[in-house]
Amino acid sequence: MIGWLDDPSEQRGVRFRQDDGAWQRLTYRELAARTLRAGAALADEGVRPGDVVPLVLPAGPDFVSQFFGLLAIGATPSVLPLPQALRAGEGYQNQLRAIAARIRPKLAVADPRYQDVVRESVAELGTATRVVAPVHADREDAAPRANGELAVLQFTSGSRGAPRGLRISVANMAANLRMIQSWMNPQGHGAVTWLPLYHDMGLVGGLLGGLTVQVEHALMRPEQFIRDSTGWLAEYGRHPYTSMCMPNFGFERVLARTRPEHLDGLDFAALRAVVSGAERIDPAVLARFVALLQPHGFDIHALMPAYGLAEGTLAVTGVGRQQVPRLVRASGLERRLGEKLDVGSVVELGAEPVSEPWLWQVSCGRPMDGVRVDILDEEGAPQPEGVLGEIYVEGPSVAEGYVDATPEDRAKLGDGKLHTGDAGFLLDGELYVVGRLGDSVKINGQTVFVEDIELELVASGAISRNHATVVAGVTAGTPTVLVVTERPLGERLDEALSVIKSFTGDAASARVMYVKRGAIPLTSSRKPRRRALWLSYAAGELKERKDS
Repeated sequence: MIGWLDDPSEQRGVRFRQDDGAWQRLTYRELAARTLRAGAALADEGVRPGDVVPLVLPAGPDFVSQFFGLLAIGATPSVLPLPQALRAGEGYQNQLRAIAARIRPKLAVADPRYQDVVRESVAELGTATRVVAPVHADREDAAPRANGELAVLQFTSGSRGAPRGLRISVANMAANLRMIQSWMNPQGHGAVTWLPLYHDMGLVGGLLGGLTVQVEHALMRPEQFIRDSTGWLAEYGRHPYTSMCMPNFGFERVLARTRPEHLDGLDFAALRAVVSGAERIDPAVLARFVALLQPHGFDIHALMPAYGLAEGTLAVTGVGRQQVPRLVRASGLERRLGEKLDVGSVVELGAEPVSEPWLWQVSCGRPMDGVRVDILDEEGAPQPEGVLGEIYVEGPSVAEGYVDATPEDRAKLGDGKLHTGDAGFLLDGELYVVGRLGDSVKINGQTVFVEDIELELVASGAISRNHATVVAGVTAGTPTVLVVTERPLGERLDEALSVIKSFTGDAASARVMYVKRGAIPLTSSRKPRRRALWLSYAAGELKERKDS
């Protein structure tokens, strides 16, 4: 991970987007010097090998120097969300307190804009944590180099419950980076990444995957991407960056903000690896993205949908280079774990969106080198291809385990083995991810996935994914599917209820709740926290607005 510090390139470097839209470029030699100066300063501050140091820093040169400076002296960085990621306020401080209570750090490094809120959050814990701004000594040759055991203490985004601390060892990280680099094959130019660095996809896939092999790379902050999604895309059209990585909502954002005339004069022929992951992949969105870029040199073979999660360090499976992703049409209405799916058509993804996208599953490719993926039934028995079940992962990049692990945690994750809690199936050696088992609901013995229902609601225009989400569970013994929306559905209300009934029949209750803006809890990666939302509804804490 830190080998680049010993032989940094003077020719290649990293560009950092500034607030005024300009770019600051530092060569790898300049970054390495800053990093070693940071390591020396952190050691002067009392950081020792094995210490865990939280970082509350935006994407930029200081993040790179502090993160790798800690690794260079044998300490462990833990990258925490920024205040705007969780709408700040008391909820953000509560999360900081919960994380700090598990780490109990002696030192934390925070951007000056966030130091006060970090200090207030940890003050009552009695840990005497000192909060400092990014530090750099006036020398680089006195950094006490050491090899640590942990590459990062990674906190999950919260989409699978409360954020959990994951022990990602140096061996875990090195194994996953080798897998990613072998799979994506970055050469010369890497990516223009905007993904948050406190999330596994942003840290490992967005930053480390390119920086550790010293490709020409670029970093933006998430809010910069939100403000100027078209400008972000244009960087790929003006420069030969080869890689792109983001969740489904990122592609939706680009499509919503970019018109064909915005791309006049741009060339996307250099793009060779466009990775979509982190949430259920919508084939209609990918098709529209291909249609937008194809007139400007984009090759559909660059699409590489993938599956990964923080507990796997990041990448688990991915569609290979120069392979067009496959789509499988599988019944969305009769799904039982451990039973063979009714698989109909198998086609290649194209620029024309498929009809009924909720019935189509996008291939997430084959397992990475050295990774084993099985599908298990409810009894934990491996299943043949075409059978729906829980995705099980085994390999050298599976995290060591959770901080303060319970016996249930250790049964889920340990010894390089991971029960993901995600449902999917294998076909011709490729993985298809259906949804989260914890967010689904059983109706007459069949598993109904909220991801299927949400895809149809979005495709029909009944809801917007930016302002609504679907949750499910059991209340008073009755299976219930609930659409929670921050915008009134108006005349689309009956249509939304009809869509739900097409999945559940009369054996479940269908509801739509109109709530105030901000009532849908989000993870640090901006995904809905479905489980928390359902529990709030079931406890009677979710309040409905009456002004629709």
